Amino acid sequence: MLLLTFQAAGQRYAVDASRVVEVVPRVRLRALPHAPAHLAGVLEYRGEVVTVLDLGLLLGAEPAPDRLGTRIILVDRAAPSPRRRRDAEAPEPAPAAVAGPPRRSLLGLIAENVDDLASVDPDDLTASPVAIPNAPYLGGMAEIESTMVQLILVEKLLNVSPNQHPTPAD
Repeated sequence: MLLLTFQAAGQRYAVDASRVVEVVPRVRLRALPHAPAHLAGVLEYRGEVVTVLDLGLLLGAEPAPDRLGTRIILVDRAAPSPRRRRDAEAPEPAPAAVAGPPRRSLLGLIAENVDDLASVDPDDLTASPVAIPNAPYLGGMAEIESTMVQLILVEKLLNVSPNQHPTPAD
């Protein structure tokens, strides 16, 4: 499994690289009135309106600082399709039967120091020692370059109600 690592809320995290569509510079977002604080706004990406979350606020810390190293990771929330095994005996599908690419469901994640790809054996991911019901998007942990990195489960990021998130410490 290939992971894209980054920093948020003062800690190292990662997302499954198969979900990453693109990493773009931080841009001005259109705010959404009355949205929870961690919902930073929306941006337009190639004709699509994309919801953007600030991972710092989502994880109960300060917002991601506006620095040169702060980026927006565009991820596909839809489950990645398993690679289809080509069977030598299977006939080629007729061109009319081939559907277009599946519709993506993009989500933007504001993070700092989006800087590295790391290969991790899925069997080496350890479950979080504590189940946190208010943070279902926190997945397993792996040691990468002597640092504990926690996986963010992209498909579960928008499944959390706004009142489940802690506010930043004063």
